[in-house]
Amino acid sequence: MNTEKMIYIKKRQTRLAIKLENILYLEKFKRQIIVHITEGEDICVYGKFDALIPMLDGRFAHPHQSYIINMQHVIRLGSNEVVMLGGMRIRLGNHCFAKLKKAYDEYIKDNINITKYSDRIGC
Repeated sequence: MNTEKMIYIKKRQTRLAIKLENILYLEKFKRQIIVHITEGEDICVYGKFDALIPMLDGRFAHPHQSYIINMQHVIRLGSNEVVMLGGMRIRLGNHCFAKLKKAYDEYIKDNINITKYSDRIGC
């Protein structure tokens, strides 16, 4: 996976480039998109998810109309919620949770070699 992929957003008169790996999740609130990042302050911009989705890659899932999450930073998925790095809990309805669980299982299958990982933890 190319760790140098970026999204490009405009905030007032400033253009920002944010590495995809540094995005925890995107949250839509009214007409704003809040980009929650791993380090530093969250970034708020006016816009729609539709403008950002083409810049994202397979590590991102859109399980809910208000959230797009980076599955690379999921700590726990269970009980109809997802817990992100940093402890943020995102509650999801049954339909949204099932959609995310399926996407997350595919992400894990495609990006983590379970055999090698199991050998390291003694399974």
